[in-house]
Amino acid sequence: MIDKILRKLKGNGVQNDFVNFEGIKLPYSRSNENLSNNRSYIESGIEQINHLLRFELINNNTKILDFGCGQGRLLNSLIYSKTDFQSYIGLDTSKKAIEWCEKHLCYHDKISFIHLPAENARYNPSEKGLKPLPLAENEIDLIFLNSVFSHMLDSDISFYLSEFHKVLTSNGRVYLTAFVEENVPDMEENPKDYLDKSVGALHRVRFEKEFFFTLVKKANFEVTEFHHQLIDRTKQSVFVLRKR
Repeated sequence: MIDKILRKLKGNGVQNDFVNFEGIKLPYSRSNENLSNNRSYIESGIEQINHLLRFELINNNTKILDFGCGQGRLLNSLIYSKTDFQSYIGLDTSKKAIEWCEKHLCYHDKISFIHLPAENARYNPSEKGLKPLPLAENEIDLIFLNSVFSHMLDSDISFYLSEFHKVLTSNGRVYLTAFVEENVPDMEENPKDYLDKSVGALHRVRFEKEFFFTLVKKANFEVTEFHHQLIDRTKQSVFVLRKR
């Protein structure tokens, strides 16, 4: 019976733990919410690549850090859309996700992955404490975070913004998404009656707009782009930051 199911899955492009989709490998079991459809999965990444192009954050000389890369959604979208970049580092607290990426997504030698075993009450509760980025100073041109600060409290965000400041080049940028609204408490974990139902620790952390801007300023960054709920699928807002 199991062999029959596996043969059926392989007939649909599934090879054990990945899916063949038009020349790229997608995870069969996915951590991203509401992105089980292959085309929707890739299109969600291409939507954000279009943001990067629109804000002039990426070109063939860009060294990218995908912070909270998960199963490589951004990288696969870059490869699929043939968007040029110089190098890509995917970093995540999930050892399982990084192992999957290393197994399937090292399409060329400019791609690498790092497991950072840092504490997060939602994704890595067994670890203790935050960990500095294992990167050199002034090494990265673009730090990309999709739905990462939406699962962190302000103290953790401040820590990582400080780390970003160290590893970014002088003209480097941060692209991030977060739940940010006006006229709400400064920070709330799983706020009641906000979007859909929140499940588990840090499922949805919402920030008041000016409070979030203050976090950014204290970390010696400034906001160059802010677009409220630009990600329609998740209702997250988009920020672009640069060093002050």
